[in-house]
Amino acid sequence: MFGNIVFSQTIPKNLEVTYIANEGFLIKVEDKKILIDALFGDKDYGFCNIPTEATMNSILKNEKYFKNIDLIATTHAHVDHFYPPFVIEHLMNNTKGKIISCKQTIDDLKKQENYEKVKNNLVEITPDHSTYIDTTINGIGVRVYRLSHGPYYTDDPVTGEEINRHQKVQNVGFLFNVDGVKIFHSGDSNEDGIAEYEHFRLDKENIDVAFLGNGFIWESNCKGIELVRNYIKAKHIVLMHIHHDEYVGYNEVATQLKNEFASIKIFSVEMETKNYVLE
Repeated sequence: MFGNIVFSQTIPKNLEVTYIANEGFLIKVEDKKILIDALFGDKDYGFCNIPTEATMNSILKNEKYFKNIDLIATTHAHVDHFYPPFVIEHLMNNTKGKIISCKQTIDDLKKQENYEKVKNNLVEITPDHSTYIDTTINGIGVRVYRLSHGPYYTDDPVTGEEINRHQKVQNVGFLFNVDGVKIFHSGDSNEDGIAEYEHFRLDKENIDVAFLGNGFIWESNCKGIELVRNYIKAKHIVLMHIHHDEYVGYNEVATQLKNEFASIKIFSVEMETKNYVLE
C-alpha cells in the first residue's frame, strides 16, 4: 500500500529439474516432488543412457534427494522408461508415493511378486485417443493425454510389408499443475503427432516447461518446430531421449534455433540440476 494505490506483486516460484537418464527427471516445485520415467535401467540396453547404480539405489531406498516423492509418473511400458521391479521396490519404501500410468504399464506391475503390497498406490488412467482425463494426486493436478508413440517401421517377415511396431503401444503425456506451475512431458510422442497437438492446443495452457523427445526438434528445419511453436508454446523446453553420442548434434541445432526458442536445455550429466525462476 502506498497512499491510496495498491501495488500487486507476483511472487516468483522456483521449479527445480534434476536429470536422471534418458527421459527420466525429478521435478520439484515448493515441497512437491514428481519423478517421471526414471525407474528403469536394470541393465545397459545400449541405445540410451541409464541411471547409475548409486542413483537408482537412492531412489529405490527412498533416500536423500529422492526421499518421499509425491508422484511417480510413467508414460509407457518400454524398458527405457520403466522397469516393474524397481517401481514396486520404491513404492514399498515410499508408502506415501503414488504412481500414475496407462493400462499396459499397470498390468505389468500386477504381475510382480509384491503387487498386493502396493496396489493402493497405483493409479491407472488410459484416455481414449484424442482425449484427456484430469485428476489430482497428493495435491498435484494431473492431466493425462493419450498421445501416439512415435512410429518405428520394420518389414513384416511374412508379408514383407512395412509395419509400425509401435502402433499398439499405449503412450500418455502428462501436464502437471503444481500451485500454478505447469509442466508438460510428452513421453515418446514426436513431430508425427502434429494432428494430436493441433487438437489438444497445449499452447493455450501457459506451460512453463515442456519436456519433449528428440523427435520434435532434431534439425533446424524439421516439421516439429511448427508443432512446438504453434501448439505447445512453452516458456522453456527440455529436449530429452538423447544418447551421449548425439549431444553435439542436438546442441548445434539448439544453437541454430536460439532466435526461435530462447530457452532449450539439453541435460547430459546425471544429477545435473537446473533452477527455473518463474514469474
